[in-house]
Amino acid sequence: MKKTLFLFFLFGFSALYAQNRDGRIIARVHATATRMNPQVILERFPLKPGDRLTAQNYDRAQDELHNMRVFKKLDFNLTPRKDGQVDIDINAQDGYFIFPLAFASGGGKSVAALSLAAGNLFKQGEMSFFFGGASQDGFTLNGGVALGRNSFYAGYSKINTDQRFYKNYWSNTFGVFSTSDDEGEYPGELLAQVHTRQENFTFNYARELTPDLSLFIRPELVRYQYASTPFMQLDSGSHNTLTAGLQISDNIRKGANMGALSGYGLTDKKKSLTNLPHTRYGYAGKLFYTDGGSWTASDYRISKLGVQATWLAEFKARHLLALEIKAQDAFQAHFSDEILSTDLLSGQGRYDRQIRGQRGAGASAGFVYYLLRNNTGLLSLAPFYETAYVYRAGEYRNHSGAGATLSYKLWRFPFPVGINYTHNLTDGSHQTAFVFGGAF
Repeated sequence: MKKTLFLFFLFGFSALYAQNRDGRIIARVHATATRMNPQVILERFPLKPGDRLTAQNYDRAQDELHNMRVFKKLDFNLTPRKDGQVDIDINAQDGYFIFPLAFASGGGKSVAALSLAAGNLFKQGEMSFFFGGASQDGFTLNGGVALGRNSFYAGYSKINTDQRFYKNYWSNTFGVFSTSDDEGEYPGELLAQVHTRQENFTFNYARELTPDLSLFIRPELVRYQYASTPFMQLDSGSHNTLTAGLQISDNIRKGANMGALSGYGLTDKKKSLTNLPHTRYGYAGKLFYTDGGSWTASDYRISKLGVQATWLAEFKARHLLALEIKAQDAFQAHFSDEILSTDLLSGQGRYDRQIRGQRGAGASAGFVYYLLRNNTGLLSLAPFYETAYVYRAGEYRNHSGAGATLSYKLWRFPFPVGINYTHNLTDGSHQTAFVFGGAF
């Protein structure tokens, strides 16, 4: 009986001790770094003196520093104090990187691009990039910087190409990097072809209010010029808008960046290769409103509202299931500003045609299965299904697709390389595309 009581009290004391240990008050947070100002690390680390420490918030706080992607090594140490509180010491080895990357492709349309990525040049943990690309249809230039909880982006593009319109309200996808083969694939369905010139200047500012919540504001100056056509009355002129929105996310892991080539940003690689103790769930949401009119120097009245929600399950072996829904409504929009069916899809499929309309909604499901996970890289197979309905000419018209992407990503070269196959379930077309970060 005495032994039983002793074990009972021993078990109870151990459980109480574990509970108190997992809920101790943080007395001090200290950081050291190689180049970076330690205060930058302390500002990005969510836990502060006076906070209660738990296993969950300690793990997520570490992820905040991992996600900066500028460290070669990160060590976290907990030191108990005599008063029952705890100190947190962070030892960071940071550096800087500058990495250029160029590519070109030929075939039906020649495309060339150059990118430049840099990180922590000014010892503030900042990330910056520049990208420029050109094809026979035009060019695009853009760049941005993320510094602390603020990020800035600016871009300019100029396109001089043709828009083609087909039966059943399909139109081609066009842009600097569009390699659509629709002109030769659907000649029997072509109704009209309109020469289009588009100039676009975009500036985006985003502010992280909390680690999970951010707001953004995006002014956009757009001008269209359409060749005269008897097919339809198109809206040449200025389509300037201002967009504002909120983004929220929780338990969504961020990827690596070009610093991985120099060994930076891989501090959570071992953690990523370790199986989870249980399935982890995350979510993300986005709400935005776009408005334009005389007050934005637009020749047309524009008003659009959009929402997006994503639910994610990361299983023990790191396989991922993602479910997503999107919806947009163009309360006031002329032809150039209507909703595109591809905007309502997940982006996992490749399509050379799309449907445009006044409003619509879409849903998708995707699964990432890791065929191989080791210290060199990740080999994954990602099947998907996506569907969208766009309101056009008095009824909702469907654009659906299914397929899969087989890709391999080196830890030290974070761009996935592989192949994507997409079957358009609505019009029966097939697309096979080479994947390199994106697709060609």
